[in-house]
Amino acid sequence: EVLESPAAVDAGAWNALLASQPDANPFLRHEYLAAMHASGSATPDTGWTPRFLLLWADAGRRRRELLAGCALYLKDHSYGEYVFDHAWAHAYRQHGLRYYPKALVAPPFTPVPGARLLARDAASRQALARAVIDWCRTTRRSSLHILFASDADIDACEAAGMMVRHNVQF
Repeated sequence: EVLESPAAVDAGAWNALLASQPDANPFLRHEYLAAMHASGSATPDTGWTPRFLLLWADAGRRRRELLAGCALYLKDHSYGEYVFDHAWAHAYRQHGLRYYPKALVAPPFTPVPGARLLARDAASRQALARAVIDWCRTTRRSSLHILFASDADIDACEAAGMMVRHNVQF
């Protein structure tokens, strides 16, 4: 499921999934993401178009269980990420290609490391990584960036065929 607003995401299910992560932090809580949107800080008008990708399992009796999810933003620029890729955007432009909007999986304005691909288990995390990649291909994104991710997220991304950028954060 792909939702276009944090308000459309079940807050209880999202926060329960986040709480199950060993490296969770408050910047992925539903309240924080909803406040970024409601305040006008992270909206399409500011270059942050939200997309929440969710994987559900049928839990019986017309109930669903949230197995995995991520906060993805379509970015019209590289500001507020704390990782600058202006050179990539420039190279795309020089070759007549469109870099923006790119796909970013990270909480807005937050260089704090932690879980980005929220999942109940490793198999669900890998399924989410593949689903995000497939969604980006289908929607013809120039690139997908998952910033300040946990080791479990990086492992799932590598298993799904993504390249890992190594850097040092001070």
